[in-house]
Parts: sequence; C-alpha cells; structure tokens
Amino acid sequence: MPIAAGENVSSIADFKQVLAEDVLGVVQPDVAKWGGLSVCAGVARDILKAGKTFCPHYLGGGIGLLASAHLLAGIGGDGWLEVDANDNLLRDQFCGLVANVSEGTIVLNEDRGLGIVPDLASIERYRGG
Repeated sequence: MPIAAGENVSSIADFKQVLAEDVLGVVQPDVAKWGGLSVCAGVARDILKAGKTFCPHYLGGGIGLLASAHLLAGIGGDGWLEVDANDNLLRDQFCGLVANVSEGTIVLNEDRGLGIVPDLASIERYRGG
C-alpha cells in the first residue's frame, strides 16, 4: 500500500528531498498552501518523473478544489483528485461539475481560467459581519 503525504511540504527543496526518498508512493502538494498553480505544476511534473503518483491535496472551498482538478488534468498521469466528502455548502456553490462524480471521473469546463464565474450574491450569507 503506497503511503500518501505532502500537503504540508512547503518548499521546492523539501519536495526534492521527498522525491529522492523511497518513502511516499503518492505525493500531495496543496496549491492553496504555497506556490499556487505555477509552482505546483513544476512539482507535479517532478512527482511523475520520480515514478510517484500525483494527488493534489485540497480541503476547503470550491475554487481551490477546481484549481486542483485543473492542475491534475493539465499534468496528466494516473493521479487522483482528493475530494472532501464532508458537507460544505459554500464549497458546493463553486464546485460545479466536480460535485458530479460518475464512475470515478469528472468532466471539467473548458472555459478560460477555472471555468466558472462565481455568483458572489449567492454566497453573501457566508460573509462574516
């Protein structure tokens, strides 16, 4: 059983060390915690070159989840998208098709960016006062 981790690794140097070791089979950088899409894309390519599985980590709102899904789709490989199964109404406002899993897959919107334009009025109730 491959061990999965990496959501708290926070630098390129640390990821290089993780990839050089034969400990993790699944490596999970988190696009929202550091580096964003640009840096995580390079790390994801390095994960695949190291013969490990890329599985972007994300727990939170729908925009980060969509970013992780697009990163995984763009990089390719046999990775997985980690999707939190807990109820999260705010996340669901932005998930779009990520919430519609069919036979273990989703179809992403091909529009520019993440493929959504958030309806900010629909989330007004979640704003703190």
